[in-house]
Amino acid sequence: MSQTVEEIQTRIQKVLSEGLSNPVTIDNIDSETAIIEKGVGLDSVALLEFVVGLENEFGILLDDSSLTVDNFSSFHALAKFIQAKLNLQASEKNAA
Repeated sequence: MSQTVEEIQTRIQKVLSEGLSNPVTIDNIDSETAIIEKGVGLDSVALLEFVVGLENEFGILLDDSSLTVDNFSSFHALAKFIQAKLNLQASEKNAA
């Protein structure tokens, strides 16, 4: 069963609030909040922890080509990207 973008965003926020060594407070985060740069303000170590947390949470691999500013521009953009990866992964599994 496919997850909605909103359900994926909730899981992304869970990774941020629980999965990092210095959890991010998500009270003021909405779907358009930037993840990198001025938004959440993850430093390079926290960003790496976040990516690993996303991989674990969703069972996906985020290779270097996935780590783009466009994909991480907001929670909504990241959720849409993860949703597409999950749908592709499911269709590949069904084709096998």
